[in-house]
Amino acid sequence: MNDSASRLPPIPDPDALRSARAERRTQALRVDALPEWRRLAGAIRRQIAASLELDTDPATLAELAAQAERLAGRLEERALGKRLALVDSAWESNDRAAMAYLPFSPIMGSLNPASYGIEIRRVGDKVVSEVALAEPAEGATGLVHGGVIAAIYDEVLAAANLMIRAGGPTGTLTVRYRKPTPLYAPLRFEAWVDRLEDRKVHVHGHCLLGEQRLTEAQAVFVRFSPERQLAGWTPPGTGREGA
Repeated sequence: MNDSASRLPPIPDPDALRSARAERRTQALRVDALPEWRRLAGAIRRQIAASLELDTDPATLAELAAQAERLAGRLEERALGKRLALVDSAWESNDRAAMAYLPFSPIMGSLNPASYGIEIRRVGDKVVSEVALAEPAEGATGLVHGGVIAAIYDEVLAAANLMIRAGGPTGTLTVRYRKPTPLYAPLRFEAWVDRLEDRKVHVHGHCLLGEQRLTEAQAVFVRFSPERQLAGWTPPGTGREGA
């Protein structure tokens, strides 16, 4: 056996590397400082939407599949596990800006191409998200899937908690579907904190289409205790994000 070959360092285990990087998600993250990443995620999000509406011949499908596979391969070569904090360290720096505190969220994450890419903003004592959902959110023909609506409520209602620095996991979430929610319609989700009971945060919300109320939601969140940290994350507003 060649002695020099035997002294070569072992090839890193990809799974171990991912785990090691996941354990140190402590670097401060500023979404507005990563325009190229946002551009990449937005382009892939467009591909997901367009792939659901394809109407073309098998040869073109094969060509598109090959291109998508090449891109997937290039991405996988550089996919070594998340290394950045889960929370945007500057999400509350501008009250008029979209709340980008969870850039990898499957609902609002601007860096997550699988998300719906919704934006949530503060408006007075409420949070508001205005969105028109397309085919990736479809359930019954022409209508938004009920599970997607519930997931958006979970995100929007949680944002109302963070507006008053009362972040924590969902305890219960109840959605009342009053009317079907159509695709491509200009929806307006609103949420506000109704009351606090010790560590419980009671939040209400609704979704409007013009003046018509399509759905309503109520949730109870459990505020993190002051000493609680989750995977290196502390609730926004504590001044210790990404510490």
